[in-house]
Amino acid sequence: MVFKIFRKKVTKLKIIKDSKTLLRTIQIYKLKKKKIGFVPTLGSLHKGHLELIRLAKKKSDIVVVSIFLNPLQFNSKIDFKKYPINPTADKKKIYKEKVNILYTPTIKEVFPDNNIQKLKASKKAKKLCGRFRKGHFDGVVTVLQSFFKQVLPTIVFFGEKDFQQILIVKDLILKYKLKIKIITAPTIRDRNGLAYSSRNYLLDKKQKKIASFLFKTIKEISFLAKKNLKSLNNLEVTGKKKLINKGFTKIDYLEIYNENNLSKNNIKENNLRVFAAANLGNTRLIDNFKN
Repeated sequence: MVFKIFRKKVTKLKIIKDSKTLLRTIQIYKLKKKKIGFVPTLGSLHKGHLELIRLAKKKSDIVVVSIFLNPLQFNSKIDFKKYPINPTADKKKIYKEKVNILYTPTIKEVFPDNNIQKLKASKKAKKLCGRFRKGHFDGVVTVLQSFFKQVLPTIVFFGEKDFQQILIVKDLILKYKLKIKIITAPTIRDRNGLAYSSRNYLLDKKQKKIASFLFKTIKEISFLAKKNLKSLNNLEVTGKKKLINKGFTKIDYLEIYNENNLSKNNIKENNLRVFAAANLGNTRLIDNFKN
């Protein structure tokens, strides 16, 4: 009797730093009709990122994760410099997730011709975070457009914590008629409801406890808003007061929108989403919720 031994295929991680090598590698996969899944990150990976990577593995043949701290999306040099980075820990997490390609370019590789022409994000960028972080979304779409040319993804994956960004990237894909599908994943939270974020590493124990009230507040406002669609403005004010009373030092916004277009028009129970951004000391947190 002959027994066949089946060996499990081991995914070997390729760490690529230059755009030409990446493009050559991707084109080989494309010739083999492989579906390319792309998870772009700034680094400082957390559970939210890891869930996106796992989703990408389920939906794609080849998974590319990028780690690039994009200076174009920071409207403050201080904010850019204090952003938590831990490349060693990030690589360990990537190895563990058995990703195909980790792309870690410098800005010269993201823009190989040394010519950075900033794109203009869609009108949705003028609201919410865009009002308080001038040029932020222009920087996001500029770098993503370059990444899309290098990674050639079939699918790109984003978490719903960055809901406004998802809508803006959809507009980018539509504007340039890119053949890229967006798949989103629900926000991953800790046991207290705090959305996982790289910026959470900047919070001390006391601040983390207060931070959990961001989610609790917008969740409560969402339920109340659905019960009374005529009281949205009052609920926004109530929510902001609650956050200040809980210990948040500054509220950029707490607003209720139609999630389809970030409009105050035609808000209904099935499209109502609450968005918030608030500071604890110098750390800015964002979240959103739809029930």
